[in-house]
Amino acid sequence: MASSSQSCGVCDLRHINKPSIIWCTECDEGLCKECQEHHSLSKGTRNHNTITIKEYKTLPSEVLKITQYCSTHNDKFIMYCRTHERPCCRKCIVETHKECLDIDNLEDVIQNVKTSNAFHDIEETLVEVAENLKKISQHQQKNLLNLKEKRKQIQKEIQKTRTTINNHLDKLQGDLIKQLNSIEETQNSKICQLLSSLEQREKEITKYQQNLASIKQHASDLQIFLSLKQIEQDININDKFLQSVVEGEELKQCHLEYKANMAIQDFMSISKSFGEVQIETKPCDIVLSRKKTTQAQIMVPNVQTRSIENIKLKKNKTITTEGHYVYGCCIIPDGRMVFTYHYPHAVQYSVIQD
Repeated sequence: MASSSQSCGVCDLRHINKPSIIWCTECDEGLCKECQEHHSLSKGTRNHNTITIKEYKTLPSEVLKITQYCSTHNDKFIMYCRTHERPCCRKCIVETHKECLDIDNLEDVIQNVKTSNAFHDIEETLVEVAENLKKISQHQQKNLLNLKEKRKQIQKEIQKTRTTINNHLDKLQGDLIKQLNSIEETQNSKICQLLSSLEQREKEITKYQQNLASIKQHASDLQIFLSLKQIEQDININDKFLQSVVEGEELKQCHLEYKANMAIQDFMSISKSFGEVQIETKPCDIVLSRKKTTQAQIMVPNVQTRSIENIKLKKNKTITTEGHYVYGCCIIPDGRMVFTYHYPHAVQYSVIQD
């Protein structure tokens, strides 16, 4: 900018501070109400393009930095160098672009730029880019929703797996407890049966002891002698019973022991987790809009290029000119050849059928 947009550039030169109400894009300065009237009536500036300050401030900061004047020479741009793609003032052309051949009048270059194909192409390109950005954004939003839904699904599968494992472990635990109770009941029954038998034998021995004491005190010697034989036999029977018990399986001590299934132990040591969550990637199916490319393909025909080096001449027919000069020949669409040649008093032509 040549001057601030807040104050009138003309009044600033007169050391008067007045707010500007319009901006002249060609003078590159703001103008107050009074200067605007003079600016619109002056012959040199009446055709200048102006915009309101409010409209001027809506322009991007990068555009506001663009000026009509050369920052090096402080002279107005009048030409445009297509080689370097930059505007030039008079001094720029002499100092920097005197060797450049493709230089045009700046006014001719920028004329009708708003309706130019380049401006239209940029507008279309921006629309395409916006559409493509929207497509990609929607694609990623969909990906977020898919991730959320998949996470919920995997959580259900994990819970289902955990429930299945727990149910299976509960069944195994129940079966093992049933086995434990059954074994204990069986062993209890055997021990209780032996205890009952021993208790009965103990009662019999106690009775023998009582009888023996009574016999010893009150029976005759003959009674005692004969009774001892019977008592001795009964005692031998009980002694043999005790001996068989000691030598048999009944007195073996029973201890309940738990031996874990090694498969369960291996499962706990090997299985560090329920599973593994992985990311599966799939190719992107987004097709970006390419209207400009499509138009270019439609507008530019696919023409097969030919090189003169690949052209082969073919002798078609030998023509006898009979001493006359042939001026030219051509092949007409139906395949015939037309020759022009000089007769003594006129130019003639002949048509030769191949």
